[in-house]
Amino acid sequence: MVERRKYKRLEVPLPLRMKLLGMAEYGRGIKMITRNVSLDGLLIETQIFLENDILLIQKGEESVKLDSFLVSNGNPIELDIKVPPDGKMVRATVRVKWYYLGSRGESYYFRTGISLEKMGVEDEKRWANFIRTTA
Repeated sequence: MVERRKYKRLEVPLPLRMKLLGMAEYGRGIKMITRNVSLDGLLIETQIFLENDILLIQKGEESVKLDSFLVSNGNPIELDIKVPPDGKMVRATVRVKWYYLGSRGESYYFRTGISLEKMGVEDEKRWANFIRTTA
C-alpha cells in the first residue's frame, strides 16, 4: 500500500470541542479527544452509544445523534483544540475526509479523518509550533 500522507502523524491525545456549523441545536459543541495529529489534519476516535435504536456521540443532558454529524452535507465544522504545554485553545475550521463506524465486543466507536482547512494566523503558528516541537 502506498503512503499518501504529506506529514507524519503524532500519537497525541488532545481534548477538543467540535461544533457543527449551521446546526444551532449543538451550540455548545461535542467534546472529543484526538487519536493522532499532523500539520494538516487529525484523527478523532470516540465511543458511541446505542440508545433506543439511535446512535449517539454523546449521552446525557445534551445527547448528540451521530446521524446529525454524518449528514452535515460537507458543512464546515469548527474545532477548538487544547494545545500543550499552556493549554491554550487553537480554533480551526475543518472538513470530514472520511469516517468509520466499528465495534469492539459490546461497545461501538466512531473514527473520523479531519482535514484542517482554515486557522487564524496566531492559531496556525501555535499549531505548527506544537507539531514541530512534539515530533
